[in-house]
Amino acid sequence: MHTPLHDTWTRRIATFLVVGLVFTACGDDTPAPTPDAGTGLDAGTDDAGVPDAGLDDGGTPDAGEPEPDAGASCQPTSVTEVLENGEWDPRFSIAGVSGMDGHSPHVYDVTKLPSGDLVATGYFRWLGTQASTPIIRRHQGQWESVPGTWTQEIPGGSGFSAVAAKDDATLALATNDTFGERSGEVWLMTPEGVQVLGHFTGLVRTMAYVRDELWVAGQFELAEIGAVGLAIWDGTAWKLPPGGPANGSVYELLVSGEDVWVGGAFSQVGGIASNKVARWDGTTWHPYDFPIPGNGVFALTLGDDGTPYAGGTFAYDFNQDGVGSIARWNGTQWEMLDEGVSTGFYPGVVTDLVFHEGKLHVGGCFNFVNGQGYGNPLAIEANALAVWSPDSGWAQWPQATSLNRTVWHSRLFCGDEPPEVFPLWDVPIQRFLLDGNRIYVTGSLPSIDGAASQSIVSYADGHWRAEGAEPGYGLSGGSRVLAVGGEQCTLHAMGNTTHAGGARVPSTVLRFTDSGWQALGAFPAMECRDLAVNAQGDIYVMCLDWDALQSHVLTWNGEDWESLGDLSAHGFASTLTLDALGRPWLATQVETASRVLRWTGEQFEVVADGIDGPVYELALRPENDDPDRPAFVVTGEFMHVGELPARRIAHWTGSAFEALGEGLSTSPITVAYGAGGIYASTNEETTLEGNPVPGRLALGHWDGSTWRELATPDNGMPPPMHEGGVHSFRKLLPVGNDLVVVGTLIPDGGAPTHAYVFNGERFVPIGGGINALSAEAIAVTPEGIWLGGDIAEAGRGESMIPSVGVAHFRKRIQAP
Repeated sequence: MHTPLHDTWTRRIATFLVVGLVFTACGDDTPAPTPDAGTGLDAGTDDAGVPDAGLDDGGTPDAGEPEPDAGASCQPTSVTEVLENGEWDPRFSIAGVSGMDGHSPHVYDVTKLPSGDLVATGYFRWLGTQASTPIIRRHQGQWESVPGTWTQEIPGGSGFSAVAAKDDATLALATNDTFGERSGEVWLMTPEGVQVLGHFTGLVRTMAYVRDELWVAGQFELAEIGAVGLAIWDGTAWKLPPGGPANGSVYELLVSGEDVWVGGAFSQVGGIASNKVARWDGTTWHPYDFPIPGNGVFALTLGDDGTPYAGGTFAYDFNQDGVGSIARWNGTQWEMLDEGVSTGFYPGVVTDLVFHEGKLHVGGCFNFVNGQGYGNPLAIEANALAVWSPDSGWAQWPQATSLNRTVWHSRLFCGDEPPEVFPLWDVPIQRFLLDGNRIYVTGSLPSIDGAASQSIVSYADGHWRAEGAEPGYGLSGGSRVLAVGGEQCTLHAMGNTTHAGGARVPSTVLRFTDSGWQALGAFPAMECRDLAVNAQGDIYVMCLDWDALQSHVLTWNGEDWESLGDLSAHGFASTLTLDALGRPWLATQVETASRVLRWTGEQFEVVADGIDGPVYELALRPENDDPDRPAFVVTGEFMHVGELPARRIAHWTGSAFEALGEGLSTSPITVAYGAGGIYASTNEETTLEGNPVPGRLALGHWDGSTWRELATPDNGMPPPMHEGGVHSFRKLLPVGNDLVVVGTLIPDGGAPTHAYVFNGERFVPIGGGINALSAEAIAVTPEGIWLGGDIAEAGRGESMIPSVGVAHFRKRIQAP
């Protein structure tokens, strides 16, 4: 199961595909916009509805106009007060486990203690809202961080890859190395502390106690005795396997009664020749020669009748068969099991097996079972999990076919990549544990079907159950667009989200209240990319119907989504915002030209056109003397508006366009219209010679006559951490005289990351910053600041908390 890719379709790419044009746009993807660019003055021109030189422009509000947009009425009275007296909202944790931003949290291994407690270990640092060591225990029905005396420093960035229990108080652990040179140690954890037993290069996959001796298996070499793939700790010293060493990796240990089965990528073990599989009965090694070509056997289990089953990555012909990777011992040799597993065109990978209730449960990286997938009517779709019965053959694992989202990055390894990159440890489905009637499934999986539970779930009686921590209000999949509106200044969110607060949600708008997330009705079969909400609570969503190749603006009527009407005459919409009266405005593209539209209450009408390329962003000035003639700014990949040269940005005065200096030298990311002028961020791009395009504005401010770079050390924004790195400001929101910004902001010197406020003089971090793969949405309420994106944590040091998919920096709640 490859972790689903994040949706990388941006407005610019989708528009290009639809109209059949080819453009080149380097650098960062343009983020989806949030409505309302704030309030403020124009760029210094004399125009209707924009103050100039102290003169009254004479604009008169429409009779019976609605109340102002929530973008203004819901702003806090002082952003500075929120920053100085605020705190991160702790409610946005998730079930399972969670970790830092970046590499997905993993549960690599799980075992059962003699007491019946379960112990799971991996790479993570949060259990719900509580900081946790990367080893947790299920005790009396509840998961908790394993208590103990840690006399060794726990690997903070990598955790443990394997665990074995000698008794209730003695655990063996293998440290994990996710990002370094792939090396580690074998530890023995007792109530007295931690003893380091050995050192290795590579990774340990599994460990087991056999007659009070610790068997350690994996893709490694043990420094103490030079053992490869398999080593044994007898309680006082290391030794080779009885009879002699393995000559390759050992990925699996299966202990059954007096027998120890080993599977891997070896051809010899214990002094006997046996490809990939062998069995030790306590006295003698027995070969189960596995001649099928491939990288190795990763999983072994026994059927109810004692029949051995093997999974891994193998096939008779990788280029022709398209299936493989699971086999059964027929008494004399191994044979492929009913066409095996497939990714579609190639054999899949099996990482673990368990036989339960007469059925073989299979996990790994595959899309089909019962034959090569595409074009084969007999193939059965299976998303990394399937079951097989000796009586009825292959079937889907019930309720295990849904793709679910995550805010973390997975390396997308399937396990069949070259062994030197250790791909097996990055397959999302890692391990099974059968405990009574319940099967525990671990790995880096974000969730399975309705069980939103990062890295660990369980299955029994036809149903999946979340494990680990109880769910908070975190999101499975980040929020891409945030908007605030309605009388209560309610937060609305939209993004690649499959679960909110632990509950499955459709593709729709989510509304947050004190009781949690509320999902509106599912969108029609469209791709919806932008969201706006006005003061009256009217919700507008910009969508594209790919089947009809037509854009729509949908509004929520309380029961369903309905379209505001036919936009086909105006081409394809790229961005949505609201004016001061709460009415939708759009930028659209017809063939090679773009235009700006507004909603009259009955139809969309053209306000301005003649833009000779796509428009990515539209920002209105909400406060205008004539609300029907607001000033606005557009950015995109254009060079002219009519006959006017305007490189990538243009300003509408209420009646005509004007250029803003020399424009933007590189492609724009986002734009905002605030009290102090116009703000724009752009991408880093290079010339054909590989040099940076000169004049790039990381965060530019147009003060009415010239562009000025704001993101400088003098203004409190340190340079990027890595040499050659750049700051990428992905969303800007003016709030009074302040500017809230988020993006890919990783300053040098360990400064706070991704989220700041520019107060007119300096950048001030929001609550110590956030840890995120992406930060691309902002909304404000009277109580605080909301941030959206692929967010994992908020705050720094002792104030750090998990905050998954969304983060809320709010006014501090005073204790009663």
